[in-house]
Amino acid sequence: MYQRSKSICLALVLAMLPSSQLLAEENESESGSGSLWITSIDRVGTSDEFVAASANGLLLREADVFSFNANNPNELTKLYSHPAAVWCVASSSSGDRIASVDYRGNLMIYEKASRVTNLHEKALERWCQAMLISPDDRFVIAGNEAGKVMAWDISANQISKSAELDGHAVTGLALSPDQTQLAASDGGGHVHLLKWPELEPIGKIEVSEESAWCVAYDYSSYLLVGSSDRHLYRSEAKPDAKAEVLAKGTDWITELAISPSGQVAAAEVGGRLHFPTGGGSESMQAESGVWALCWNGDAQLFAGTRKNGILIAGQSWKWTEPQPAPAEPEPKADAEKPESNGDSEETGGAESEGDKSKDEAEEPAAEPEAASENQP
Repeated sequence: MYQRSKSICLALVLAMLPSSQLLAEENESESGSGSLWITSIDRVGTSDEFVAASANGLLLREADVFSFNANNPNELTKLYSHPAAVWCVASSSSGDRIASVDYRGNLMIYEKASRVTNLHEKALERWCQAMLISPDDRFVIAGNEAGKVMAWDISANQISKSAELDGHAVTGLALSPDQTQLAASDGGGHVHLLKWPELEPIGKIEVSEESAWCVAYDYSSYLLVGSSDRHLYRSEAKPDAKAEVLAKGTDWITELAISPSGQVAAAEVGGRLHFPTGGGSESMQAESGVWALCWNGDAQLFAGTRKNGILIAGQSWKWTEPQPAPAEPEPKADAEKPESNGDSEETGGAESEGDKSKDEAEEPAAEPEAASENQP
């Protein structure tokens, strides 16, 4: 699942997007933070449009939700504002609706066609670090800091179902590929498994003695979990499964994203990104902490940072020609001894040009040089 060619080259665009810089300057004049904090990113349906949630140094200060296009990611367009720092943003699978939640637990739902935003004050009760929209576009699923998982019915404008966990803050949510199971990571180092859409408890997995910050299904019956013990874990998605270390980091692993082909990206709160493969893990460093990850296909990764807006990590591929095997010499037949033609055996006769050419032809070809790598 994690095997990747070693010819992958990772490059991080370290320059902050121009529009982000402008917005950061505006935030600095208001709050003194001097940075645009990107807290969450999601793709709008299957389009080339993405949405990003933001915050600044004051979590109770008004903050914005933006959109940007993958083909022109240096332009952020403001969609609407929250009364507090926006912590999560998600798009419906149809791309017609955007949902977001802020530090106070306020839920906002934006209708793209009409550009109307509906604010549901304290709908999710408290600060939510994890939120998504169900694949059928009917529910907003969220987990708050009190350890409660809720399903908000979008058409009915109310919570239809909820589940109380262990009282630890819910830090991450993920739906299984068959959409029958919900995984919720928490601050106590657990992953809780619930039936979806019933929200009935199935069991839990003890991952670590420290916080489990994020969780994701790897397109199979396995879970990936990032922890504050600096490890990335992999476990079967069943109660009491054993979590095994997949990769080791240098700081809290707080974000996970998986590309359509299964490439895993894991981010640390300190800004380091990891790309685990079957043979190890490649890493790269951002200038500030990474708080959001979102793939655009398999070759481009958007990273939301604490101080540098949106950065872009990209994969570049190069062709490597296989080295041909060395040519093996053909066995020489025993040649008949030529007549001396009057020359003595001590001095030997001069070798004729014909014999010389024949001997050179029978010598093995020189080994070719290794083929060079060509960049497409």
